[in-house]
Order: sequence, then structure tokens, then C-alpha cells
Amino acid sequence: MRVFIRTTLTWVLVALIGENVVAPVIAIRGVAPDFAIVAVVLLAMSQGSLVGAVGGCAVGLVQDLAVPTLLGLHALCKTALGYLVGRSRGRLVYGLVLVEAALLFAATLGHDTLFLLIQSRQQNEAFLGSWVKDAIPTAAYTAVAGVPLIRLADLVGILRAED
Repeated sequence: MRVFIRTTLTWVLVALIGENVVAPVIAIRGVAPDFAIVAVVLLAMSQGSLVGAVGGCAVGLVQDLAVPTLLGLHALCKTALGYLVGRSRGRLVYGLVLVEAALLFAATLGHDTLFLLIQSRQQNEAFLGSWVKDAIPTAAYTAVAGVPLIRLADLVGILRAED
């Protein structure tokens, strides 16, 4: 039960404080790490695909409140992200910085690609320009900023070994 409480507090704090306090401060030319994705990845890595999908949906719904024209799009993308990262939980070697950075990079790039594909289709915007200008730098920055958080979660005991 204590691991569940620690995990829940950690991913909620990473998502809320990271997105609203830390990300605007450390943004470089408008590119900031996506701490909501880091939180969903942490949750899915520690609890699995079902909890990762539910947590991703919850974080996505909170983010959707800010953009009512695209209501449900963040929830859809983060639900898929939580499920897929949770499914890869037993297949990756955690504890290696490069593996965790690659996971965060791929998760952010996949999330942003799906998001931009749907958004560009709904709003008749160009996809490729936004993808190159926004998605790739955000994915790289999220990977760099998220690895220390994953290492910290591992040290605290949130990323425990599977039973």
C-alpha cells in the first residue's frame, strides 16, 4: 500500500508541479519538457499497462480542460501512451540511462506525433512543420529532463522489481 501511495503522489506531483511551475521556467525558446508524459511513463513503468492507461487518461482529461476545442485529444494520446509503456515494462532493461532516455524520447515523440496528426487534420494545419519545429525538440528535452526524475523514482523505491 505504501508503494501505491508513493507512486500516486510522485506522478501527480511530477505532472502538476512540472507542467505548471518548472516547465515555464526552464523553457528554451518556447520548447519545454513535457512533465505530464514523464509522469505517465513513471506510472506505467511502476504499475503496468492498465494503471498507466487510467493515469494517462486522468492526466489527459485535466490537460483537455485548457483546450476545449480539442476535448479528449490529450486523454486519448496519454491513455495510449500509458498502455504502451506499461506493456513494454517487462521487456526493457531499466536502470540504464540510455534505455530510459530512449524510452522517454520515443514516448514523447509518439505522443506528439499522434496528437499533431489528429490536431492538424481537425484544424487544417500543416503537420510536418509543427512536428519538426515542436515535437522533436520537445522529445529530446523531455528525455534529458525526465531521466533524473526516473533515477530519483528508482532510488525512492517506486520502480520496484516485478513480482
